[in-house]
Amino acid sequence: MTAHDAALVKARPKERLRRHSAVALALFALLFTLLLAVIAGFGAAMAVVDRTARVLPDYERIDLAPYLAKESYTEEDYDVLYHQTGLSRTAVDALEEKEMLLAYQEAFFYEGVLDHYMAAPTTPHCVLYTEDGKSYYAPIAPLEDGDILVTSTCHTFGWRNGHAAIILDASSNRLLEAVAPGEKSSIGSVSWFTHAANFLVLRLKGVSEEERHAVAEWAGNALRGIDYSLFAGFFTPKDQGDAPYATHCSHLVWQAYKHFGYDIDSDGGPLVSCNDIARSELLEVVQVYGFDPDTLW
Repeated sequence: MTAHDAALVKARPKERLRRHSAVALALFALLFTLLLAVIAGFGAAMAVVDRTARVLPDYERIDLAPYLAKESYTEEDYDVLYHQTGLSRTAVDALEEKEMLLAYQEAFFYEGVLDHYMAAPTTPHCVLYTEDGKSYYAPIAPLEDGDILVTSTCHTFGWRNGHAAIILDASSNRLLEAVAPGEKSSIGSVSWFTHAANFLVLRLKGVSEEERHAVAEWAGNALRGIDYSLFAGFFTPKDQGDAPYATHCSHLVWQAYKHFGYDIDSDGGPLVSCNDIARSELLEVVQVYGFDPDTLW
């Protein structure tokens, strides 16, 4: 072997090392670029979804004084009040004083300042503040046990998964909810929803107050302290009978009513979402806030 050949042989390991280093550097640069793209995409999706968290009326606010002076309302009157306050006939008739309609109208047309906080590491929750930075809480319709609260203000990677809960005790505004992985279902407060940029109050149609109270009572006993699972209905049975053991927010609400024979999952798939519940024909709207009153979610 000549001296030149020996030098070439000696140089080959260094050349291979340089090539390997270049390949590794290129792969690192590619992965880093992809990571930045994912982060940027997540940020962009979050910003876009945040801006659509609240829908304001695209029509004029009217003077409700003539309606406050009326002894009774026609169907047309109820429709006007619904589109001015977000309250259905059921809610309007439940108000203690007609003057309360003005507060609901004010909230219905209030723009406020949208912001969010992280309800979970990947899940922002869109809420409303006043112009001077104070938390804004919308007035909520008179509630009854068993009522369902739904919001679309929680979103993950651009998907509005939302949140749902069932009213256990309307007199104290206590509700039952499944919040996040690693947490058990627990008692919460209505104020979490009224601070949100939107919410719906839903109620089972054509069923007595006593039966809806029974649903709430069973939920408080059987569905409290249950492990959270995103996969309830996929890797566990959807209907878990008398002793549920895995749930998430919308599944918890669905399971409570399913136990009494009411399937409020509008599409009947293995996964019940908040949107599925909002679209159920078994439920009536009591109040709409921050959603389009005609199309809802």
